[in-house]
Amino acid sequence: MITWTSKRPFAALAMLTLSACEGGQGFSFSGGTGAPDKPLRQTALAGGAVQVVPPQGYCIDPKSLKRRFALMARCDALGLPDVVTAAPRGILTLALIKAEAEAPLPTPQQVAEATGLSQLQEAGSIEGATIFVAQGPVPAEGMSPRHWRGMARIGGHVASVTLYGAPQSRAISEEGRALVADLIQQSRSKSAQAAAAGS
Repeated sequence: MITWTSKRPFAALAMLTLSACEGGQGFSFSGGTGAPDKPLRQTALAGGAVQVVPPQGYCIDPKSLKRRFALMARCDALGLPDVVTAAPRGILTLALIKAEAEAPLPTPQQVAEATGLSQLQEAGSIEGATIFVAQGPVPAEGMSPRHWRGMARIGGHVASVTLYGAPQSRAISEEGRALVADLIQQSRSKSAQAAAAGS
């Protein structure tokens, strides 16, 4: 298991980028035998330590789930056409690595160096998290290289959140930042509640 420490930032960050591809095709919506058929509104990762709660209008693709990875998209894009939403279309991912309590969050510059990003622009922070926009490789054809990223501490892990969208889509505008912030805040709150209930 990779653990994030201040002494090994780049190896840990590289693992965050690879976790999407752990065991398979990563950003494909296909795969995963034994996974639930219906999109999920919430799920637990890392043995229950992290509760993942998508932003409004988004659901979790159950076939994407790994122990420390989840992929999300608009619920209607995942087969729930009755869920009416004005949320921007995009693909959200959340990947986790175990974090030592004293280790600082990786900075946007460290993330960029580890993952080949450019044109970083920080977009402010929420408590205990950093959100920024950058240019970088795309996970699928037709997506904009400009995308949002967030780093936060959730349930004893460092969570790396990414949001991709089509060129000129609302997902890569300021609305995308709100989706990333919402995913982080809701997941952190639910994870804290679950931890308190289990103690």
